[in-house]
Amino acid sequence: MKGVGGEYTIHLPDGVCVLAKPRGIFRKRKVIPTVGDYCEIEPSGDPDIPFTIVSIADRKNLLVRPSVANVDVLIIAVSISNPQPDLKLLDKLLILCPKLSIDPVILLTKTDLAPDEAEALAREYENAGYRVLRTSKEEMLPDDLVRELFSGNTVGIAGQSGVGKSTLCHRLTGMDHIEVGDISERLKRGKHTTRHVELFPYEGGFLIDTPGFSSLEVDRIGIKEEDLLGGYPELLSISGKCRFLDCRHNGELGCKVEESGISEGRLARYREFLDIIIETSKRYGK
Repeated sequence: MKGVGGEYTIHLPDGVCVLAKPRGIFRKRKVIPTVGDYCEIEPSGDPDIPFTIVSIADRKNLLVRPSVANVDVLIIAVSISNPQPDLKLLDKLLILCPKLSIDPVILLTKTDLAPDEAEALAREYENAGYRVLRTSKEEMLPDDLVRELFSGNTVGIAGQSGVGKSTLCHRLTGMDHIEVGDISERLKRGKHTTRHVELFPYEGGFLIDTPGFSSLEVDRIGIKEEDLLGGYPELLSISGKCRFLDCRHNGELGCKVEESGISEGRLARYREFLDIIIETSKRYGK
């Protein structure tokens, strides 16, 4: 459920939570227990930390930043203002999701601050084939939609600091101890943000509250050229239509990118990521 200072909170099948420490063998093997892991524990004999983690099940997937395992759905929260939307980060996470077999859902927050801009951004990603939800100060997710998203799933919420991830977790779970702060006018970021990953039982599954983060380098997260199109369904739709079968949609002769319907911003970000990957491959001979 969470890990702080080498101590881990384990959720048992009967709903009881206990404290455990991992066996030393994990450290030797450089295996770090991660929030979302399924594990086997046994009594430790220590009254302060009564259990020991003795094995960790194979993971469906693993997000490195934020560090979460076995995620089914990733809600990518994007604020329409304060802070301004980081669309590069959004697109990077959308590239990662199919690579890790995660179902992405885009959540636009604070839409009341700029309704027209919010609707335009929502349409851009809906036209790309993504599910886009909207919330504002007055309007949260409907109960039936929440049940649909969370029932039986392990759901992560990711995005920049200050976009409202912890606020969403608080409203969904009613848990007061999740740290939530107003936006700092000076820094334009959350005054109080979540400092560790934590998982909460919710709707028969689990809800993960993750720390905010503001950068994710495409050349440092294992993304290869063939992975890029997974985050750009518009470009996948023209597969085989270009003059050359190996067309990269990067200005080549006979490219049919204009038939894809991709927005100028999305295409520019795709090409920027492609250039980074190509340059990295040349540098390291991969």
